[in-house]
Amino acid sequence: MEGFIYASLKLLIVQRVVYGRMGGMHCFQSNRFINRRLLVLLCVLFLSYGSFARGDLVDGIAAIVNQDIITFTDVKNMVGQTEDSLRKAYSPGDPQLGEKIQQAYKEALDQLIERQLIIQQFNSKGGKVPETLIEEEIQQTIDDQYGHDRSVFIKTLEALGLDLETYKERIRDKIVVRYMQQTEVSNEIIISPYKIEKYYEEHPSEFQEGEKVKLRMIYVKKGSTDEETAGAKSLVQEILLKLTTGSDFASLASVYSEGSEKNQGGDLGFVGRDSLRKELADAAFALDAGQLSKVIETKEGFYLVQVEDKKPAKVSTLEESRDLIERLLIAQERARLQKRWVQSLRRKAYIRMY
Repeated sequence: MEGFIYASLKLLIVQRVVYGRMGGMHCFQSNRFINRRLLVLLCVLFLSYGSFARGDLVDGIAAIVNQDIITFTDVKNMVGQTEDSLRKAYSPGDPQLGEKIQQAYKEALDQLIERQLIIQQFNSKGGKVPETLIEEEIQQTIDDQYGHDRSVFIKTLEALGLDLETYKERIRDKIVVRYMQQTEVSNEIIISPYKIEKYYEEHPSEFQEGEKVKLRMIYVKKGSTDEETAGAKSLVQEILLKLTTGSDFASLASVYSEGSEKNQGGDLGFVGRDSLRKELADAAFALDAGQLSKVIETKEGFYLVQVEDKKPAKVSTLEESRDLIERLLIAQERARLQKRWVQSLRRKAYIRMY
């Protein structure tokens, strides 16, 4: 390994000498390109050698973006909880699982490459992020997510294997990307009335609002054994009896429900048929306002639902939809312009994925 690194260094020096003697702008540019490639290669070798000498596993290189390296760990961190969610959503033997995970990693790598290109452009222009701006962003996170307690925030970073400087660098990158997207892609996008009207005419289904019900729900999980399941069924029947004899649905939901709606007294708000599983939708939409369902059994548990109000199906008019369509078209146009901008960065960059 040491011999290979030495040979690579020697090659770098020789190429600098040869290209320096040839002269000319073209040779100068080629020299810079080769030096950059070799410099990245040597960095990879030094990193690999350090890990090899310690007997550690080497973190693989996912991509090289000009002079910067993206590792597989970077990609895995970007994927985050998506992989766990996919593994829960698909059975281990489902062929779609592997495809979905592979697609998630590909999309994450693409995002990291684009982010790195944006950061490199910012740096090439001599951009600087004030330390005060980074601190403000961190303090906002501490206030919103850690109850204004900086010590809890620091302990959380340590538990994740991060130090404050690394986290600051991530915040800096986030600020840079946000700033560059705002400055490089025009915010003054104008959508003509004709485009709004044309969109309304060509997408009629988007303005058809189906029937909705204002729903409250109580959910009791089945147990892992027949005895526990029988106990859960007995409990939900007891709750139903209380409801039919005048007890308040919201109060009972707050005590007994095991779903995410528990803290809202079982309130789901207005929901459409397509946002409920079939068993619940069939029961709920068969009820009139003020009515209570019977016990609804599913594979996972038992449900009780109460309809508080109903909204009939309707079609939104053009005038009612105009502002919504304009916001949608502006977002689409901004996304198109941003894609074009990032593609121009890609065309000028050296990118290699592994």
